[in-house]
Amino acid sequence: MALTRAKRDSLLGVDMKRKKEGQKKRENFSIGLVEGFKCEPGKAQSYRWDAKVPGLGIRATAAGAKSYIFNSRLRGRSLRITIGDTKHWTLSAAQAEARRLATLLDAGIDPHQAKAAQAAQDEAERLEAAAVEKREAMLVREAWDAYIAHQKSRMALPHIERGKKWGERHLLDHERLVQPGGQPRKRSPKLTLPGPLVPLLGMRLKDVTPVALQAWVTAEAETRPNAARQAYEAFQTFWRWCAKTAPYTGIVDSAVIDDEDVRDFVPARGVKKKDALEPEQLAAWFEAVRAIANPVISAYLQALLLTGARKNELLGLKWDNVDFRWRKLTIHDKVAKEGYRIIPLTPYVAKLIAALPRRNQWVFSSPGAASGRLQEPTIAHSQACAVAGLDLSLHGLRRSFATLSEYEERPQGAIAQIMGHAPSAIAEKHYKRRPLGLLRLHHVGLEKWILGEAGIEQPAAADGALSLVSSVK
Repeated sequence: MALTRAKRDSLLGVDMKRKKEGQKKRENFSIGLVEGFKCEPGKAQSYRWDAKVPGLGIRATAAGAKSYIFNSRLRGRSLRITIGDTKHWTLSAAQAEARRLATLLDAGIDPHQAKAAQAAQDEAERLEAAAVEKREAMLVREAWDAYIAHQKSRMALPHIERGKKWGERHLLDHERLVQPGGQPRKRSPKLTLPGPLVPLLGMRLKDVTPVALQAWVTAEAETRPNAARQAYEAFQTFWRWCAKTAPYTGIVDSAVIDDEDVRDFVPARGVKKKDALEPEQLAAWFEAVRAIANPVISAYLQALLLTGARKNELLGLKWDNVDFRWRKLTIHDKVAKEGYRIIPLTPYVAKLIAALPRRNQWVFSSPGAASGRLQEPTIAHSQACAVAGLDLSLHGLRRSFATLSEYEERPQGAIAQIMGHAPSAIAEKHYKRRPLGLLRLHHVGLEKWILGEAGIEQPAAADGALSLVSSVK
């Protein structure tokens, strides 16, 4: 909106009045002059202007306030800037500030904008310093929780195939590494121990050094070396994730976890027991296992050998998964994309299962277990092996199934499919997927041979469903 002539003249008059006041009261400032200067009676405020530093002045108000000010012009526009209270600013400091403001104006810079820019920069630096301080105070626990949440989010994505994301069991293993301990055990009066990674969780990320890791892994290895090694490997993967993930980059040094002095103290991976039954040991093993007083455990152990299944796969078998008519078993599979696999129900295994009591939904049931199913057959199996003069684990039965199949020269692709192993060759992976009937041909033949080596007669086919394999050698 354009100013009226009267208004413009009025403003110009005020400006001229200020100039005249400045001209009349310009004098060399001294400490005594500043201290003795007061607002003139009857006025709201009074001014004095320094003759040494153009633009520097003192303003005193009727209320008793007194401050240094700077007065000048920029691009035809008058500027007045308050430097500060005369109680807080010395005369020399006020004069230096006035010269600085004059320099800015001479360069065409508005001191108000420069001050705002400086304030914004100071605030940004303050926030950055606060962020750095917060990051440096970040605990391992915070980063670990973010890491687990990240992995859980990947687990929920259907387009990421199995093997490239965590499974439920792998997630449980990581949760156990950081469990607080002190919880009741399922089959022991003792309380659970804290997870091996618990001592690291309370540390700051910046404090995780090779020295600290070496002390941690050494202490853990003294009481539980295998758990210490597993915890180190899990922490190693976590640490590398932190090193490339904001906001932990810059705090986490990926080289720390691979320091040679740390790795030297990590317990070595134990050599796995490669146990498996030889053909000449089958008779002794079957005799001892069939003599077990508990028929459920006895049937379970024999079925474990004759199906090549994993321990927990067979423990989780339900009656709904058993098809006596079409002679097949549907077994939970931790590797298969569908989560299960279908294998033949061979004659001897069918006979074992049919003789079991139907107490609940579980094939291998246990009335004394809270879950209603068999929980731990290892003890009974170890006792039976001791009677037979053998040293064999439960997983050794699965290994025995694969090993004994080579005596019969059965196709390893068929055996792997029955056992739930991922295809190991291009042809097996992309071209060969044997139907149940073809698997049955080899499975029943292998069972017949194993039972023959053990001196046990193979049951006859119950119906026409096995007519195709009744003549298998």
